Amino acid sequence: MSDSQVVQQSSDLSASSVTGKLPPELKPYKEPLFPKIALFVGIAIYFVFLLVPFADSTVTQRGGLAIILVAAWFWATGCIPSGYVMAVPVFGTAFLPGMKFGEILQTLIHPSLPMLLGPALIVCMWSRWGFTRRMALYVLSKVGTSVRMQAVTWLILATSISFVAANVVIAIALTPIVLEMLKAVGYNSPDKLLKSKSAMLIIIAVGIGASLGGFLTPMAGGQAAITWTQLCQTLGYTVPMAPFAGRLALPVFLSIIPVALLFGIFLPADARRFEGSEDYFREELAKMGPLSRSESWGVTIFLFAIILPFSQPLWQPAIPEGIDINPNVIFGTITCILALIPAPDKGAKVTPFPYEKNERLLGMNSIRILPVQAFLIWPTAMSISILVNKTGASELMVPLLGSYWNLPPYVGTGLFALFCVVLGNVASDTGAAGMLAPVVASATVAAGENPIPWLLMMGYTVNFSFMVPSATGTMALPIALGGKASWRLPVYGFFCAAVCGAVSWLFWGTVHAWDLTFWFTL
Repeated sequence: MSDSQVVQQSSDLSASSVTGKLPPELKPYKEPLFPKIALFVGIAIYFVFLLVPFADSTVTQRGGLAIILVAAWFWATGCIPSGYVMAVPVFGTAFLPGMKFGEILQTLIHPSLPMLLGPALIVCMWSRWGFTRRMALYVLSKVGTSVRMQAVTWLILATSISFVAANVVIAIALTPIVLEMLKAVGYNSPDKLLKSKSAMLIIIAVGIGASLGGFLTPMAGGQAAITWTQLCQTLGYTVPMAPFAGRLALPVFLSIIPVALLFGIFLPADARRFEGSEDYFREELAKMGPLSRSESWGVTIFLFAIILPFSQPLWQPAIPEGIDINPNVIFGTITCILALIPAPDKGAKVTPFPYEKNERLLGMNSIRILPVQAFLIWPTAMSISILVNKTGASELMVPLLGSYWNLPPYVGTGLFALFCVVLGNVASDTGAAGMLAPVVASATVAAGENPIPWLLMMGYTVNFSFMVPSATGTMALPIALGGKASWRLPVYGFFCAAVCGAVSWLFWGTVHAWDLTFWFTL
């Protein structure tokens, strides 16, 4: 392949990451035969559970448990596109006794979806008008050419944005910028990226960073939204966003420290500095021109949307009784408003799409950036979290989960953290949360335990889904490598998940051992 063909392939890859459909390169590379075998194995799992009775279970209960396992199997093996797994809860329960098809479809429209979709579309709007690229180039222009400093910078940048926006969207938005930067210093094909320890260090930093920050707020990812929704249902009231973030701030920031040390010191790189890129970031930033009004409006409205939920205790008393203005309503409303506001200018000089006459701030060019099939993981996992209770499968899963709360604090939290990390790296972060949230809630309440710390620990720990490219943040890797797999992701991801799991164990073990009541209330 000629150099021009290689460059064109890289450009096409960057462009494909801003289409409305999940491109083929988002699917982990598989041998041709394996997906077919895995598909039939998943179907067989369903019928085995349906036909083989155990533990005085009903067909509906076994069917609900089978749906959980089949969805986890499909997500883990990647034998079908991630979005297609949505068919599992729909058709898996449609013919079970007591299940009504219309009610099953309704479970896909989860009440927390606006809280995820709103920030995700706003970040897509940032990318459409050039602000995401501008922000990354500005930060990197201050960093220089140090490989490890760049890796840590990308890690912190992706982590920080994913505090308040969907982790999969952050991975999709930042990866093309990383590819352009690496192409400028000679890594202009997936094969060259694969062979370079330094390039792989930076690409994986984006994916793990996008996942790492995905639990500080309920808008950060499906696993966070599922946990928040389950807390609201279990406690019987809408949990304000500020207390939720306040309880998670310390453990989230503690988990960032060892991962930053891994990328900054321990994980391998084959060069100390990139050659020939000293002025690259400044030149690319200059090409974008001054900050446009479309960028400014997008950032201002986003900050307003973030501040409203966090300041809810201040303005809630002024709202008439009976009107529930929760984060879902706020983000749903602001997203609709953005779709109506005309763009005040054409945006930055360098944007993914040319300006269209009468384009709105949040128009089709922004929506095209949203990775639709990847986004479908969330309603699927949320549907499963509802169906676990509807089918009665939660009653069967309680014995499988174990009574970790009856063990000594550090033993119980250690085993629970291990269980959550393993499941998160098999079924993906959102998938694992969808399966565990209702079970953990019902089991702790039945045992007379406070469900708050256990639900927070569950969502926080399954978030460390770093080893598989099908997780929402680590999709950055197959995007960059043209769909190819790399042993570095599961290996680097293992070490990151291990240190973060240890942080979860020590932190929540201490919370229980010392009875730190701050984390027992919301």
